[in-house]
Amino acid sequence: MDMQVSTGPVELDIGARRAVLRLDGYVPQRFDVRRVDVLSSSGAEAMALEIDARRERPSLVVFERSSPDARALLRERRISYAAANGELFVFAPPVYVERPATLPAVRVSAAPSAPFAARGSRLARWMLLHQDERPSFRELARTLHLSEALVSRVVRTLADDGLLVVEHDPGDARVRRVSLRDAGAMLDAFERSAAARRLRRVSWDIGAHDAAGAIELLREAARQTELPYAVGGLAGASLVQSVVEPADVTLWIGREDLDSWAQALLASPARTGPGRITAQLASDPYMFSLVDRRQRISVADPVQLYLDCRLSGERALEAADAIRTEMGW
Repeated sequence: MDMQVSTGPVELDIGARRAVLRLDGYVPQRFDVRRVDVLSSSGAEAMALEIDARRERPSLVVFERSSPDARALLRERRISYAAANGELFVFAPPVYVERPATLPAVRVSAAPSAPFAARGSRLARWMLLHQDERPSFRELARTLHLSEALVSRVVRTLADDGLLVVEHDPGDARVRRVSLRDAGAMLDAFERSAAARRLRRVSWDIGAHDAAGAIELLREAARQTELPYAVGGLAGASLVQSVVEPADVTLWIGREDLDSWAQALLASPARTGPGRITAQLASDPYMFSLVDRRQRISVADPVQLYLDCRLSGERALEAADAIRTEMGW
């Protein structure tokens, strides 16, 4: 989608592939447009190296969201950028423009697609966690505790979207097998759906001063209650691969277990902050069957950790990148 950014006498017309800078009608510079949904500092570093290596027409990086470190890196390398929230940095001597955010953050408003809603999303999640496998429809139904009819509908929709491949088994033409066509595209589609979903969440003060203290209190409460749960977000990611230290803890729990967890943790309602717990009610209990035990804590599966970190933004984007790299998505 084309857009025009105006800063007084300076106008920046941003198209799909090219951007034109105008100054009182004069065109001092044109840019190649490089678009990305979310820009982390590692992504900005890689983009800067690529831009430096090519050194053809100047580049303008256009993104929806980014971390502060990513924007600082682009400014340091004198790479122009434009954000969806109105923030603008243009370095095209003799023109220099720097403007802070002026528009509200862009939100995804599309309704979740059926393949990623509630129970149907089990299929995409499982395929992302088992990229090299080619299960049959019946095997998927048995593994995911779904009917073959539902599996068939979800597979057909995802295949129509180019995310899955359905082929007949060479040894038995009656059996159809499913494989991932593009793990990255599947993950991105999952993220878009998750961003549009409204989940109930509650923030609790449990008497901890930091995330490590909250994890310790959670560990003890989990041992006493034996209720299903999964630590997600940046706290969960840090238990798998420490990239960024978390400030608080995301706790996925069952819908019917909210009061029981509040009692077990001696929790009181509070604003989010260091050492606090954000309890999120899982729309599908299947996620609890995929937890991984780390340091005597149940940690959410890599798909959920990635989604949590991406949707948290800012500091958590670095952890999301690390998970995606580790999983080969």
